[in-house]
Amino acid sequence: MGSALALKQVQVRARIQSCSAQHASAWLYGNAEADPRLWLSPAELAVAIRLRLGLPIAPMPSICRLCGTGSADVDGVHARSCFSGGRRTRMHNALRDVIADFARRGLLAPAVERPVFSNTERKRPDISYVRDGTTVVLDVAVTFPLQPSNPQYAKRAAEKPGGAATAYATAVKEGKYRGIIDNEPNPREWLAVPLVVDTFGAWCPGALTELRQIARKSALREDRTASAACQDFFHQLSFQVAQGVARIVISSGGARPDEAVHPGAGGSVTASRVFLPGRTCLLAGQPRSQ
Repeated sequence: MGSALALKQVQVRARIQSCSAQHASAWLYGNAEADPRLWLSPAELAVAIRLRLGLPIAPMPSICRLCGTGSADVDGVHARSCFSGGRRTRMHNALRDVIADFARRGLLAPAVERPVFSNTERKRPDISYVRDGTTVVLDVAVTFPLQPSNPQYAKRAAEKPGGAATAYATAVKEGKYRGIIDNEPNPREWLAVPLVVDTFGAWCPGALTELRQIARKSALREDRTASAACQDFFHQLSFQVAQGVARIVISSGGARPDEAVHPGAGGSVTASRVFLPGRTCLLAGQPRSQ
């Protein structure tokens, strides 16, 4: 009982630390003139807010509709850990495309998932470009800090904002390209940067540094301040995380909206019902295209 309570306290602190990380909550600060594609549907918004606050998103568990075997628990833990259904890949690709777009606007001429190493074609980084004579390779990843299979991530996330993303970058991503770059003719002219973000929106420090570099490059070419470019950039990235996670939870059956975006649907969301303790709340919205 004591160990379960201690784990719960760690998870709560990890959630709060991640949500308070720099740029993690940028999706909350949209504006009425934003691109319609950067608006959450009522169902997505309700799920995103409940996950952020640590509130249940369903009245009872159900079988996960993504893998068909796991239990879609009321807290959305299984859904955010489940790799079935292709939703995680879509979120990854959406983040990759936003980063590539800003790099393109900064005239960095990014290559997306193309072979860039002279000694292998098997490793294709998500994004690569040359900046100031250095070939930069970026590897995008999303990790869930509260995953049951690795409680160390929750402990790291509880220690400081971005702790889980940093732990994942160190344990999984940093060694992925090290051997390949060491075998390049001029390894000092290469830089591999893991762009790891957790499902609450907290980035690892190395990712923040590189993303700010990209934003500044785009600002120079678009005649706006670096601050405005960073705000726009991180808002789009934060939105993709919030929407991607919400869609995963909805698709798993963990949340109970009446109508939501499901795999293969290209239509709209007009209303959704989301579980609240003791009552059902109707969130109405206008039809919109995806």
